[in-house]
Amino acid sequence: MAAVLLLPAGVAFQLVRIHLGEGSELRAQGERQASSFVELAATRGSIYDRAGRALVVNTARYEVAADPTVAGFEERADELYTLLGELTERRAAHFRQRVANRASRQYVLLVRNLDEASKEQLDAGGFPGLLVKGSFARRYNYARTASHVLGHVDADLAGIAGLEQQYDEFLSGEPGRQAVQRDRRGIVKALVGGSVVEPKHGEHLVLTLDLVRQAILEEELARGVAEAGAQWGTAIAMDPRTGAILAMANVPDYDPNRAATFSEAARRNHAVTDRIEPGSTFKLVTAVAALETDTLSPEDTIDTGEGWAVFYGRTMRDSHGYGRIPFGEAITVSSNVGMARTAVQMEPSDLYQHARALGFGSPTWIDLPGEVAGRLKRPEEFSGLTLPWMSTGYEVEATPLQVLTAYCALANGGLLVKPYLVAERRTVQGRTIWEARQDSIRRAFDAETAERLMPYFERVVSEDGTARRAAVEGLRIAGKTGTAQTASGGTYARRYRASFVGFFPVEAPEVALLVVLNAPQNGSYGGAVAAPIFGEVARRWVGTFPTIAERVAPSTPLPERNEAVVPSVDSLPALLAESRLYADGFPVRRARDAAWQPVAAQQPLGGERAPVRHAIRLTAADAPRSNEAPVEVVMPDLTGLSARHAVAWLASLGAIARVQGSGTITAQSPSAGAALPSQAVLTLH
Repeated sequence: MAAVLLLPAGVAFQLVRIHLGEGSELRAQGERQASSFVELAATRGSIYDRAGRALVVNTARYEVAADPTVAGFEERADELYTLLGELTERRAAHFRQRVANRASRQYVLLVRNLDEASKEQLDAGGFPGLLVKGSFARRYNYARTASHVLGHVDADLAGIAGLEQQYDEFLSGEPGRQAVQRDRRGIVKALVGGSVVEPKHGEHLVLTLDLVRQAILEEELARGVAEAGAQWGTAIAMDPRTGAILAMANVPDYDPNRAATFSEAARRNHAVTDRIEPGSTFKLVTAVAALETDTLSPEDTIDTGEGWAVFYGRTMRDSHGYGRIPFGEAITVSSNVGMARTAVQMEPSDLYQHARALGFGSPTWIDLPGEVAGRLKRPEEFSGLTLPWMSTGYEVEATPLQVLTAYCALANGGLLVKPYLVAERRTVQGRTIWEARQDSIRRAFDAETAERLMPYFERVVSEDGTARRAAVEGLRIAGKTGTAQTASGGTYARRYRASFVGFFPVEAPEVALLVVLNAPQNGSYGGAVAAPIFGEVARRWVGTFPTIAERVAPSTPLPERNEAVVPSVDSLPALLAESRLYADGFPVRRARDAAWQPVAAQQPLGGERAPVRHAIRLTAADAPRSNEAPVEVVMPDLTGLSARHAVAWLASLGAIARVQGSGTITAQSPSAGAALPSQAVLTLH
């Protein structure tokens, strides 16, 4: 009995001891266990073209919940309900009723989809007890345009293709967090005064692409693929001086807004992921190697025979028999026999080293995921057939982008440049924090070699060459066609891959463009199916390059005027008189503080002839002094003036104008000279 009676006393003693000795530490531990954080989503960065057009943006939506038990909520509840009603076009009573009928829930959801602007207004109110949770979606404003370049994201907004994947680290940002409390049932409760770590929003990307040029390239490529009945097509345009990608297109394409509904083939970026045998476009390497090793010069004669030759038991053919022609001419007519007979005079290492120097066998390191390196045999792997066949673009594999990069070297005088798509990275405030710099990887060959070869590649785009249909009147274009059989099951099938790569203008190249069509059904030669696409793109692009357009269609300067009749500006406000005189080519001298005083005199007078650019001196009427009788203000003659000038003149006189129509003023009410009313009606036509 004594032990039973002492037990409550022991329990009470233990409670007092814990409360006094360990109470503070246990209470702090309990608070730590009850505290929690809610993640605040970061905004993913947008993507813009070189002109600042938004290609990819975020659509933000926010859920707004409230905890009515938080101190201070009731005092500002009516203000909160009123603001939510204005933002959502609902009655304030709707939100008051939701809070009142919340049952046992700590938090009550007030708004499910609130936009960014409304969320900012709500934040500015500083209402206690609110929990705002954001969610974002990605929107590709131009749907399929540049889809293979931009890529797409998954459900968690993580980049899984294109630039979205390549620059995911910079686009995604870092989420923030807000401190909350959870009770023993796990219900979240607002923590007044709790810490808030704001999210670090993602960076914006500014691309080297131009939306207009990209749309033109995609449109012409799609038309060309359809007309040729090709399996797929790809086209890439690059600035040969800097490596900036001007446009990149693929057919078929897809819509990144619903990427999952398209096949993997449609989402494939053939420009960087496909290894193809380049065919005759590879003859650039053979030509460069021949000149750099002094094997042949463009003027040296080479025998192409009757259009065929046998190398190690295999027959190589040309489309025509050319006989003995200069080596440079073999480039223009794309003679396989001529190139092969040139290559067999070289050492295997010569052709290999120049192919490596021009970027074959290694990635270009463009800022896109999935790029492959291609395949280039080492000299020790060469067979007897390798030299003649590689010289014409077989037994070597390259991506379309590698081929284009090699021709950029020809266009810029021998420098191999690194292609890139992102020109700048910017903060959400628009401040540039990173900028791409031109990166020339190495000198692939001498500038003199490029200069000696240029005329022969330019003749390719002529009546004597293989790419007559790539020509644009008034524009000098150089390039090379390519037609290669495609391999299937270890042997070459009667299916072809047609291509054309070129650049313009030859005298100062600004654009290098490659077009590749796979398995065309309505024609197989690059000059027949790929070159026309190049020509149409070049023709439509010319107007987007002012320097090129000036070369193609030089502007005719307007005849200079030595003298002109000085317009009369008497009684016009000095500011309007000055504008009228400037429009006719006469500068004006007037007092700075006489903008709306009427002109009292001008020198030279109106109607006189004066040299153009001769300064006209204006004298404004003096403003009436305070002790003088006020001058009666009458309605001025406003006919012939623009609405902006007329309204400004009347406003300076203290009258309001009501404008009807558009153009210049043809009628006014009241008429000129009548007493100035408080409101005048001006009719424009």
